[in-house]
Amino acid sequence: MNNVKTRHLFGKSLLIMVLFLLVSSAAVVNAQDDTTTTEQEDEHEDEFEDETEDGITDDSDDEDDDHDDDGVSDDDESHNEREVQVYLTDTHAEIESKHESGGVENSFKIEVTTGLDGLEFKLEYETENSTLETEKEFEVEFDEIVEFIDDNGNGVYDEESDTDVQTMELVSFNPIAYRLVNTSNGDVHIFNVTSTDGVFTAMVYATGEFADINGTVVAPTQVKIDVIIRDFNYIDDGSQLALKVKLEASGETSYDDTTEDEEDGRATDEVEIDFLVDGMDGFFSWKETAEVDGVTYPVNATIDEVSATEQKLYLNYVRGDVIIHDPKIGIENILVMSSNGPGLDILSSNYLPIVLVSAIVVVGLAFAVKRRA
Repeated sequence: MNNVKTRHLFGKSLLIMVLFLLVSSAAVVNAQDDTTTTEQEDEHEDEFEDETEDGITDDSDDEDDDHDDDGVSDDDESHNEREVQVYLTDTHAEIESKHESGGVENSFKIEVTTGLDGLEFKLEYETENSTLETEKEFEVEFDEIVEFIDDNGNGVYDEESDTDVQTMELVSFNPIAYRLVNTSNGDVHIFNVTSTDGVFTAMVYATGEFADINGTVVAPTQVKIDVIIRDFNYIDDGSQLALKVKLEASGETSYDDTTEDEEDGRATDEVEIDFLVDGMDGFFSWKETAEVDGVTYPVNATIDEVSATEQKLYLNYVRGDVIIHDPKIGIENILVMSSNGPGLDILSSNYLPIVLVSAIVVVGLAFAVKRRA
């Protein structure tokens, strides 16, 4: 008889628990629907993103874990935030970036220099702890713009087989212009390097934390370069352009069709040249597309090995009046990025109170049934 009463009581208890879960779940769903409706109304009222004149997204009305809406969590922002200092003359700029964690400091310096050798980027990377200090470097140099006729029709400049129309050497530049823009992503340092004839421009962006710049998420371990070729004086009606880039490092270099930004979900359609110098992973990457007169076209590249430490790269563009391309220079494998397993999602969801209360109810019922039995 006692067993019958016990089973009857346990059945009623289970029924009460199920009803509780159903009512609680409905309440959560309704609350989520109300939140979604409110978010949609807010988006409708503020459908235009705040953006600075430099193309840097500045929108801080976002989810709690990504206040600056750059696709990177606030925790990852905090773990990778770097101190940036800038030094400038008319022909030379230095960007120094430092980060310290666990007693180890890593820093890199990018020197931007204009002159008879073109536009040169020199990156030096250094790590230091109480017992050891290491330093490595590599260089990237924008040398010239080649107008050529693609005689074999393969879409790239072949020095041996294509017809050279003219070569514009990048040897004369206006003074480097600099400005600091404060956004919800933090301070963004912007350098304008333009040839004296106005045809070639490199807009260089550096930041101490992740930032959305012209639709590209830039990490604090790299600088973004907007290469702009405007109003080039073509000689031949059937020609196109190639930008010559010289790459030099004291160690091994290799081509990689997947970048760190792609692996971490910050970019798509990128390729890069890796510089492997005593364990340091430096890189020069570029988008596989460019905007030419407002239309997206593929960018083909040719890479020639000049020596064991030097490579020559041609970035090939279709003909146009305004060509905009997007390379980056930086260091890989020093970001500290978090990842939560799927099993932890429930702990951050609105169902957490239901789970906890349900657990308490089950334990309580089990204890009561045991005592009555």
